[in-house]
Amino acid sequence: MKIVIIGGGPAGSTAARALAPYHDVTIVQNRPDFDKPCGGGVKTKIFDEFSIPKSLIKHSLDHVYMIYKNDKIKIDLNGENLSIVKRAEFDEKLRNLAVQAGAKILYGRFKTFQNKKAVIKTREKDILLEYDILIAADGVNSTVRKAVNISQIPSTITHYARTDGYKVKTCEFFFDFNIGGEYYAWAFPHENLTHLGTVSRKNFENLCHYLNLSLKPKGYKIPTWERDIIIQKENIYFVGDAAGQVMPLSFEGIYYAIKSADLLANCILENKNYPNEWNKRFFKEFSLMKKLEALNKTFIRGFVVKAHKLKLIQNFSVKMWLGE
Repeated sequence: MKIVIIGGGPAGSTAARALAPYHDVTIVQNRPDFDKPCGGGVKTKIFDEFSIPKSLIKHSLDHVYMIYKNDKIKIDLNGENLSIVKRAEFDEKLRNLAVQAGAKILYGRFKTFQNKKAVIKTREKDILLEYDILIAADGVNSTVRKAVNISQIPSTITHYARTDGYKVKTCEFFFDFNIGGEYYAWAFPHENLTHLGTVSRKNFENLCHYLNLSLKPKGYKIPTWERDIIIQKENIYFVGDAAGQVMPLSFEGIYYAIKSADLLANCILENKNYPNEWNKRFFKEFSLMKKLEALNKTFIRGFVVKAHKLKLIQNFSVKMWLGE
C-alpha cells in the first residue's frame, strides 16, 4: 500500500516510522532546515516510549515556576520529567529514524489534488504522487484541509522571540492578566538563549517591560482544540497540528503529535476507526483541560495559581500533566 505523508515534523515522522516497515511510505517535507517557532518542551518519557536518542535533550528540568503578581511558586515535577529540545534538530532526527525504518523523503510542497493524486511542487517541477492513504501532518495552516474543503483548525496568534537578555535555568510561566492575557506568558531555556512568548502583541510588550527588554516578536498560529474538529475524510487522515491535537491550556504539541501519530499508524495497520480510537484515548483528557482553560480566563486564575503553594495541589497538577 502506498502512503504519502505531508509534513515531516514529529507527527508525520512518527507515523512514517511506524508504517514504513509494512508499506511504501513517502514523507513530503517542505525543506530540511525548517525550525518551527516553539518552546521545545516535551515530556521526558517520550524518549523511552519511542526510542528517541536522549542526546537531543538540551535541558532536563525537574521543576518550573508559576509567577503571579508578587508570587513565584516553584513546582516540583517529581523528577526530570520535562525536556527541552531544539526543534530543527529534533525533527530532523525523527525523519532520519523514519528513513531507517524504510520511509522515503521527497523535498517539496503539497499544492493540491489532481485526478486523485497529490500534486507536489519541487524545485525542478511538479510531481504527481499516487497514494492509497494520505496523512496530512502539515500544521495548523494545513494546505491539505483547504484542498479537501474542510474547516480549518481553530487557532490563536502567539507572539514569540528569542533573547540573551533574560536568562532562565528552567521554564517560567507568567499568569498576570496584563502579561499572560487569555492564557499565560512563558520563558523557556534554550542553550544560550531564552524563548519568550505570549498570545497578544500588547501582552508581549508588557512582558518585555516587566523583564526590562526591548524585543520585536514574530507572530505565528497555534491550534486551539475543539471537540468537533474533522480528523479523517475518507482515505485522508489528519494528525498533529493539522488535526488540532494540541492540549488545551498547556499548549503541549510535540508529545500529543507523536502519541496521536502512533495511534493513527496502529489504526491503519489494524484497520481500526481512527476518530473513534483517538476519542477513546484522548477525548476526556482534552475536554477536561478545555474546561480548565475556560476557568483560567476568569478571575479564578489567581486563586488557582496561588493554590499551587500547597504541595497537595502541586502533586495533583503534576500527576495530571504526566497522565498518572
